[in-house]
Amino acid sequence: MQDMQTMQVAILALTFVSASLAVYAIAYRPQAIAIRQRAEQYLSAGAGGASAGKRLDRPFQQRILAPLLRRIGQIVYGVTPAGVVKRIQRKLDAAGNPAWLGVKEFLALSVLSPVVIVPLAWWSAGVLPLPRLADGLWRLCGIAVGVLLPHYALQKHMEQRQRKIRRSLADAVDLMVVSVDAGIGFDGAMQRVADKLKGPLPDELGRVLQEIRLGKSRSQALKDMAQRTAVADLSSFVASIHQAEVLGTSIAQVLHVQAQGVRERRSQRAREAAAKLPVKLLFPLVFFIFPALFVVLLGPGVIQMAPLLRLLGGGGR
Repeated sequence: MQDMQTMQVAILALTFVSASLAVYAIAYRPQAIAIRQRAEQYLSAGAGGASAGKRLDRPFQQRILAPLLRRIGQIVYGVTPAGVVKRIQRKLDAAGNPAWLGVKEFLALSVLSPVVIVPLAWWSAGVLPLPRLADGLWRLCGIAVGVLLPHYALQKHMEQRQRKIRRSLADAVDLMVVSVDAGIGFDGAMQRVADKLKGPLPDELGRVLQEIRLGKSRSQALKDMAQRTAVADLSSFVASIHQAEVLGTSIAQVLHVQAQGVRERRSQRAREAAAKLPVKLLFPLVFFIFPALFVVLLGPGVIQMAPLLRLLGGGGR
């Protein structure tokens, strides 16, 4: 009887130990997998020093600011309408996603900008000895700057990048024409532009080539580039290339026509800028250059005539 009780206790003990081991294995298996994966990463990165060194070598904005803005932007992103998010994404794409900014980071900046600038404007208005009207205008300007500054900066960056693309399009198309005439395919011509030139347009062409290597069709990759940059001249060029592919016409002939058209449009824009120059010079001429000329030309005469004017004035009294 005692042997039977001892056997039952042993069986219960073994069952408890087996169940405990099973629960432990199930509960800590993900942790074990994570530890093993982390160990493999450390081994592949040279005992972890290289990986940590790479993280520390990254700029401060990518290590600290970007994760902080991303967490704040996640909250704002959830309450922002989808149309506003799409519009901001299009502007960021057209601007080339400047300064590691995504939609969430930009939304966080849009919220933090008035939070920082408006109290600063309120504090400075209380410190500076301003009249009542100037004090109110200063506070209103602080509110406007805080709310509109991120969007204004993004718009200016987008316009500057589009201007660079328009200016470099003629040189890029000319290089494509030379490459295609030399027997290189259109993809090879785009690769030469991406390798030889520098700027946003070669970067976009390099992205197009990378998307083509990943399986996207050339027409779709070019259309995405035109939609992403939002430049009318580039959209016209992409539409011509797509039409040539659909109709089966010669790419070289289309490139020659496009090169001539792009050069003519660039010359036309230069003539328009030259025609607007006199109007733009009117303001600095009237308010800055003419007064200096009057002082230089009439100043000596006024100084010489001052005694005579003083005598005439005294004789009149």
